[in-house]
Amino acid sequence: SSGINAEWPLRPGEQGGDIPSVFDRLGRGAAAVEKGLQEVTKRDEVYMSHPVLGMITCCPTNIGTGMRGSVHIIIPKLIAKIGFEGIDKVARSMNCQARGSTGEHSEVIDRVDISNWRRLGYPEYNLVEDMIKCVNVISQMEDEIDG
Repeated sequence: SSGINAEWPLRPGEQGGDIPSVFDRLGRGAAAVEKGLQEVTKRDEVYMSHPVLGMITCCPTNIGTGMRGSVHIIIPKLIAKIGFEGIDKVARSMNCQARGSTGEHSEVIDRVDISNWRRLGYPEYNLVEDMIKCVNVISQMEDEIDG
């Protein structure tokens, strides 16, 4: 998800696992919004930014790229084996976090939301790579459980 002066107004997600396609669509959308703002304001720089901290958004946790990429992953066996807290511990060790699939602090039944938790000082591609690697590890852990 990406926000423009709000937490969640733009969600370029899709079903399936084509994260590069979603990331590409998000980039094209952001470029189109920027171009529109440039036309309206007659300015080249239309977003508040800092040369070190990155883009300035309304939520202090999103200073930096402002990007939180996430994937919902169905992992009922892993949830039963190590619990949500165990999954979050694995995710945190990989610069990601686990959340309930309907939002932060929501109930976890058979799936979780895995997303990057770093924001400051990292380019978007690093954050997407973090998320992809974490989802692959957690998916492999689920696949290795018998039953």
